[in-house]
Amino acid sequence: MIDDGPASPSSPSALIGDGKLAVVVLSGLSGSGKTAALHALEDVGFYCVDNLPTPLVPSFLALAEENPGTRRVALVLDVRERLFKGDVARVLADLDGPRRAGTVIYLECADRALVNRFKTTRRPHPLIAQGHAQSLDEAFALERQWLEPFREHADLTFDTTSVTVHDLRRTIRARFEEGAATDRMALQLMSFGFHHGLPPEADYVFDVRFLDNPYFVESLREQSGLDPAVVAYVMGQDAALAMRRRIVELLAAVLPPIEVEGRAALTVAIGCTGGRHRSVAMVEALVADLVALGKSPTVVHRDLGR
Repeated sequence: MIDDGPASPSSPSALIGDGKLAVVVLSGLSGSGKTAALHALEDVGFYCVDNLPTPLVPSFLALAEENPGTRRVALVLDVRERLFKGDVARVLADLDGPRRAGTVIYLECADRALVNRFKTTRRPHPLIAQGHAQSLDEAFALERQWLEPFREHADLTFDTTSVTVHDLRRTIRARFEEGAATDRMALQLMSFGFHHGLPPEADYVFDVRFLDNPYFVESLREQSGLDPAVVAYVMGQDAALAMRRRIVELLAAVLPPIEVEGRAALTVAIGCTGGRHRSVAMVEALVADLVALGKSPTVVHRDLGR
């Protein structure tokens, strides 16, 4: 459940296109999903810092303002920081200024859900670890008391009691991403050679070593899958056309739900023996197919220069 705070210059919409440094302060209860929310902000272009000591916040924001390459920053401030209590008012007062626009996001959650999450992670509550509380009930009550200034000043309040991590990430991304025409998920197509090892970043791997190999055609051996003659040789095979069609059918089916899940990036790898001919030609053919599906894939030919 989302609550938008009263309209103000620091509302989420003010973060886009006003020329100021966008500053998001993310706070909330331990276990409410701050890490997932911070990752979502990072996915849409924020420079993110988790658990920055509050005395350093003014200096950090001043440096960010002076850096022309930094337009959007996000900070997590919560009770893990031992100097937290005395600096809350000053941090909140410094969020807005002539050159910056601040937004406060507050995540809350029912105690019953928090208890289950701490049981699952098997990590102690920060206030118990610091010796401020003896039980989870006591820690929850004290944490709510200490965080009340953030809750009162929140522009966006999100109750994550019944919300999945994927829903939380998707909601944060939808609120703060720039450019509606930009793909929500970065899609990469990669060619590689099995001889040089599987790419560890690959989410899907397809093997095209069963196709006839241009390497054994003397006139094509020194060319690559970027050359028209090699493309015609590889993609002219019935087996290659069938493989291409099935890869496209699979990606058309799985990409939409993967994007809904909130994935930031996906790598599809096509492999042949050396990564120079068949895999390169197949990747180049798939680019056009994915563009036709409304995607904007990036292309990496990992082993083309070997």
